Amino acid sequence: MRRIIYTSLVQIIFLGACSTPPQANTETQKATDFDTSTLIIKSNPYKLLRGQLVYLPVYSNIPAHIDSSEYHFDMSAFVAIHNTDLKNKIVISKVLYFNTKGKLVHDFLNGELVELPPLATIDYYIPQKDKSGIGANFLIEWTSEEPTNEPLLESVTINLHTSNSAAIMSQGRVIRELR
Repeated sequence: MRRIIYTSLVQIIFLGACSTPPQANTETQKATDFDTSTLIIKSNPYKLLRGQLVYLPVYSNIPAHIDSSEYHFDMSAFVAIHNTDLKNKIVISKVLYFNTKGKLVHDFLNGELVELPPLATIDYYIPQKDKSGIGANFLIEWTSEEPTNEPLLESVTINLHTSNSAAIMSQGRVIRELR
């Protein structure tokens, strides 16, 4: 009898632990503008900027030494520019991609300007077939008419295979700044 009660309790606990909490169905929700007045913290303790030039590494090909043989794993990369400001747009003026030798491989904007609204994100993609090397990098320039929060610039370099997968995440480093 004790065994039946114990087994039943274990099953109830197990089933209760396996249930997933309800999640919001974001596919059916309509996107709306965000009202910043609903935030509790009103002031901005961080430095406000009018622009930056940012260096962002990506890793197009990763070398590996296995049993005294050298291999290169081809990687694809995604670069994301997140406007973290709640009220001001930023303008992306340069998205330049360089190889390991510092040679320009691709100018993503070709002289065009891209406006990024508050809290918006734009991304750029480097395909797995790219051979720019372990020192591949981006130079990204942004400006704003109003002093704004510093945007977040990140890259995710990835190679997904069932037996050998790798992912590397990097953040940009400011090399010039406009206050």
